[in-house]
Amino acid sequence: MKKNKYILCIDNGLSVSKTALVDFSGNLVRVSSFKTEIINKNGFSEIDMDWFYTKTFAAIKELISSSNIDSGDIAIVGNSAHGAGLYLIDNLGRPVRKAITSMDSRGESLISKWEKEGIDFYSKTYTNMWNGQAIPLLYWLKEHEKDNFQKTNKILFCKDWIKFKLTGQVTTDYTDASNAGLINLRSKNYDPEIYKMYDLDSIYEKLPKLNRSYDIIGYVTKEAAEKTCLREGTPVICGMVDFIACIIGSGLKDTSTYSVVSGTWGINSAIRDNLASNPGINSTVVFPNNNFLVMEISPNSAVNLEWFISEILEKPNRLNLDRKDLYSKINEEISKIDIKESDLFYFPFIYRSKLSWKLEGVIYGFNASDNLYNLIYAIYEGVVFSHLMQINNFRKSNIDYDKVLLSGGAANSKQWCQMFSDILNLKVITTSANEVGILGLAIYQFLGLGLYENLEKAIDKMVKVKSIYEPDEEKANIYKNRFLKFTKMIKLLDQ
Repeated sequence: MKKNKYILCIDNGLSVSKTALVDFSGNLVRVSSFKTEIINKNGFSEIDMDWFYTKTFAAIKELISSSNIDSGDIAIVGNSAHGAGLYLIDNLGRPVRKAITSMDSRGESLISKWEKEGIDFYSKTYTNMWNGQAIPLLYWLKEHEKDNFQKTNKILFCKDWIKFKLTGQVTTDYTDASNAGLINLRSKNYDPEIYKMYDLDSIYEKLPKLNRSYDIIGYVTKEAAEKTCLREGTPVICGMVDFIACIIGSGLKDTSTYSVVSGTWGINSAIRDNLASNPGINSTVVFPNNNFLVMEISPNSAVNLEWFISEILEKPNRLNLDRKDLYSKINEEISKIDIKESDLFYFPFIYRSKLSWKLEGVIYGFNASDNLYNLIYAIYEGVVFSHLMQINNFRKSNIDYDKVLLSGGAANSKQWCQMFSDILNLKVITTSANEVGILGLAIYQFLGLGLYENLEKAIDKMVKVKSIYEPDEEKANIYKNRFLKFTKMIKLLDQ
């Protein structure tokens, strides 16, 4: 294989979509990105499917043209994307309607209704049903948009829609299908009994073919090549859900370590060799190396800081600093704060969370001696406390490890990383990749090309440790007592 070849990674997130060139040593060469436009109204969260693929194709074209490379030097294409929701196409391959994202809440009342009626598919999917999954969304469409439900020929997820436009092939992978609650985890296949339970028998024939994440499922078509500057015939792998790519890119590979992704969603996970029935754990998905990933997920992580900076600091331009300098100033100031002198708490529930069904974002204990940075410190702490609540749920199921791989926005702050270590009372490890999701996707493209024997060897070669944080015993004890107050106040306020 000749030198100077690349792989192309596509990452369609709910906040930002990216295309990236990675060389055969795993180095990020160039990135092109655009903001994902989500239409939010009255609890509905949707994306224009044609706009999305057109914008993605334009980003690919811009990336290739600006890099001054021969498209023939791109050996393979892979994509990851936000999971769950619905991307529906008709028998001509056209969008049936706007895509529905995982942030949509139209199915909330259905889930409550089914819970009261004792209808539950946990014994098959090992996942507690949530709003953005396929079953409640499809049932809602069946009841409220009958024509669109009838017109649906295939049920896809975001990455599958982009792959379909690249290759003309209708496929999904095990990570997306299990995350959406569509497969029986014991058989690792679609189970007609699941759909029958919810009076959705007709969707069985509309489900896409299941593939492994690294399987080559098709090749770039002539039409897609003209729109992207990719070479016709370039192989495309099946891909995976974006959070799985992040978890792999952070280095998780075995049953010895937790993974914490602190971004828009807080994603806490651990690999298990076998299925374990515990409805207290949010969900279980098929991990790409054929075992299972138990997960606790909630939208109450680093997005809280993003909201505060955007809405409270940047819009009024209070500090007159750009983002990079603003983050530096925040970390400098909070490092001066003595937590022993604080009674300030922040509850990071600006989005609905199962950690507190009634309580929303709350600042508690703010007084005249506190300033802006005390509040930001409390945001940091409240976010980590929410992760600890979910890690403790793993511990109740005897999933008890002594270290954690931290990725996402919080991993960029040394102060926040140390706080994770002190509060979780665990060794915290961060990696050197600036884009862990792209690195995780790249690892699977290299597996698709046969460059590595297995996932573990690929991770050992490509994932590099950046920093290791050890818990401070004195601070860990202080945080332990503050966490008890934090959880006690949630119970009192969540009445």
